[in-house]
Amino acid sequence: MGRSNRNRVTHTQREEEQGKKVMRAITIVAVVLVILSFVAYTVWA
Repeated sequence: MGRSNRNRVTHTQREEEQGKKVMRAITIVAVVLVILSFVAYTVWA
């Protein structure tokens, strides 16, 4: 039980780092999508 608990702590730390990377990627994708939609709107309008 204690061993799995220790693994869980290190796993959550890794998950936190991965989560930060995922959030950064999502933010970048969202910004790119906004810029692309704005450019498409100005081009087509």
